[in-house]
Amino acid sequence: MDGGKTRKAKIEVRNLTKRFGDLLVLDQISFDVGEGEFLSIVGPTGCGKTTFLNTLSKLIPSTAGDIFIDGEVADPKKHHLSFVFQEPTCLPWRTVRENVAYGMEVKRVPKAEMEKKLNQIMSLVGLADCADLYPNQISASMLQRIAVARAFAVNPDLLLMDEPYGQLDVKLRYYLEDELVRLWEQLKSTVIFVTHNIEEAVYVSERILILSNKPAKVKAEVKVDLPRPRSLIDPRLVEIRKEVTELIRWW
Repeated sequence: MDGGKTRKAKIEVRNLTKRFGDLLVLDQISFDVGEGEFLSIVGPTGCGKTTFLNTLSKLIPSTAGDIFIDGEVADPKKHHLSFVFQEPTCLPWRTVRENVAYGMEVKRVPKAEMEKKLNQIMSLVGLADCADLYPNQISASMLQRIAVARAFAVNPDLLLMDEPYGQLDVKLRYYLEDELVRLWEQLKSTVIFVTHNIEEAVYVSERILILSNKPAKVKAEVKVDLPRPRSLIDPRLVEIRKEVTELIRWW
């Protein structure tokens, strides 16, 4: 499935397959993601969404098929693959600022460039005032902000997000989703966002892929042609949410 008639394909996933012994979890999944596109993945509980992301990120090897970035097989040694997990992943001995900088340090970004990027990102996600605090001194939402900021900071070729706001209350989640969209709009990253929350998927993304029950295949694609900023009570948003819900519900 091609995500963008108007965009060059940044990411190409071809026949991605994953088995654990005799258990087939991912069954020849293929799709493209346009450069700078925000794509969401939804599907029924237990369909293999997290396995899908882990395979895309090269955290676990695929059984067959592969992911390509700009026409080359994705390689963590060459390409910048960022991952935001469900749980915050901060280093407790580093300050907020040092945690956000960590990925850039690993990638050996020049100091002047790193400082400029740090200041930009910290300001965008509202972390500047707590830059010198440690993870045990800030809230759960701030911890997840660090993870998101760190992921965007390395100018990723692909940013993968695995239900990053699933543990947070509804009001806070809406606020952080707006923040995420602002970051994405400013930094132009290519994002694959996995969520079980259909409303969230429609609210943040440009396109949604619906996975089938295990073994997971791409069952359908829904384009989210809504202007931003979006409203949860927009009749068109409600209509798209219903469409996606029905695609997940009936098999």
